[in-house]
Amino acid sequence: MPSSSVHSVKSHATSHNTSRSLSSKKTKASNYRTIDKKSVVDEGLFGDPQRLKDRQNNRNNWSCGGEEQESEIIVSRPSLSKQECERERIFLKNKRIRHVASDLIRELIVPSDEPNAKSIILTKDKYDELTQKAKIITEADEKEAAKRAKELNEANAAASQARKEQMHQYDLARTKNEKLTDLEEEARKQAEVLLQKALEQRQDQEDEIRALNELILNAKIQAIRDEQILEKKQIQKELNEEELRLDNMMELERQNAIRIQEEIDKQRQEQEMLGACEVLNQIQQNRQDRLLELERTEQENALVQQRISEELMKEIANREVKRQMQNKMRMDLNEANEAMRKHREEEKERDRLFDLKILEIQRQKAEREAAYEAEQAQVRLEKELEIARLRALQERASDEAAERDALRAKRAAEAREREWRRKEKADALKKKETEDELKKARIAQAEERRRLLAIEAGRERMEFERILKRQKELMENDQRERAEANRKNKRYAEEIRKQICLKEQERIAERNAFFEEGVRLEEEARLRRMRLAEAKERKLRELREAGIPEKYLHQVERKVLHMGPAEKS
Repeated sequence: MPSSSVHSVKSHATSHNTSRSLSSKKTKASNYRTIDKKSVVDEGLFGDPQRLKDRQNNRNNWSCGGEEQESEIIVSRPSLSKQECERERIFLKNKRIRHVASDLIRELIVPSDEPNAKSIILTKDKYDELTQKAKIITEADEKEAAKRAKELNEANAAASQARKEQMHQYDLARTKNEKLTDLEEEARKQAEVLLQKALEQRQDQEDEIRALNELILNAKIQAIRDEQILEKKQIQKELNEEELRLDNMMELERQNAIRIQEEIDKQRQEQEMLGACEVLNQIQQNRQDRLLELERTEQENALVQQRISEELMKEIANREVKRQMQNKMRMDLNEANEAMRKHREEEKERDRLFDLKILEIQRQKAEREAAYEAEQAQVRLEKELEIARLRALQERASDEAAERDALRAKRAAEAREREWRRKEKADALKKKETEDELKKARIAQAEERRRLLAIEAGRERMEFERILKRQKELMENDQRERAEANRKNKRYAEEIRKQICLKEQERIAERNAFFEEGVRLEEEARLRRMRLAEAKERKLRELREAGIPEKYLHQVERKVLHMGPAEKS
């Protein structure tokens, strides 16, 4: 038995190595194909360190031919008897097997001393998991698994939502009859106060309450105006009394000053003058104090009147803002147009003055040229006369003195000729310089004119762009306002349509229950009249508590009484 085992091991190893060498050569000859980018190995295949003791017990049971448990699957080699295992362990201990191949010679060491040393015990669940992982998952299987997972998630979500609804119902049932806490009671009271304020504001929108508010406001204004008039009269009376008292005091002081002035000696005249100046300063100071007091009183009255006027004119000012903005924009446009028109007129005036200047320069140039031509004609005439005279002298003179005179005359004529040519050259050069300067001045003036025109064009363009930008902003604002108005109109139309639908439904309900609706309307009218009466009584009570005179209260009450029958009719 051992020899056969050794031979079988040798033959198995030899065939295994031969197959490995052939497969390696075949692999080298063929291209490598990647099956998966990563490899996953279940660690359960290598055993569990915490279960070594159980595995040893199970190994002993299996080696002795024990029965297989139903809940575990053991991957192992065929079992041997205990004596055979012992003999094979002793025979194969430190046994080396030499394997001779075509390309190398290797010695193989038998690693195990017993057949079940590397046995692995797997549970049925683990075995099923490994077999499940070993299966190839197709796209259809993935879709089916995703579908099952989605259905499971939806079922779990539905169950969770049902549990939430049930718990919410439990909470509602629990809090329905539960006693309110202090915070909840305070919140309830605040809600009731807000509801009461909302009802009062809604009542203020009624026509009768509006009319009553106008009457109360007029009564308050009249009462305030009467109080101001009385206060002004009282202040004027006090001012008159104070002025009379001060006049009496001044008169007494004047009399005392006169008496003192009569009693004082002439030696104390300077002191009397100082005393008189002090009296005059005091009188002036008293007058200034009275004027300041009067001005302060008038300012206080003006402030009170201004506050009342501001309250009354606030709505008018709000309506006036838009019109003022439009007028301002129109005035800005008119000012811009007027500035452009004035600038064009100034430009035309500058062009006219420039043309006049050019004409004046041309006229002066023509005059200078005419004078120069006349001067040159006179010089030529004098020259011809001198030459004729010299020729006559030469013809008549026959002696040496005459010749010398002729020579001197000729030299003088040549000198005059040279001087005339020099002057001609200087005049021509000066004329050319003048023309060059005039040409440069014209070019500079044209450049300056073009520069000014460019600056003015840029300024006009900037002004036009500013006005255009302002107009665009105003147009955008108007468009936004119109869009907002359109949105409001659409919302209002939608609300009107909803109200029409509601009214139509109410009409259908009214046709179905006419008599009950009549009773309800009568009850609502009665409640409305009662609420209006309570509101009127409350406002009159507030007006009375505000300290309004009785005559204004009676006027308001009479108008309210007249208002009631008119509303009923």
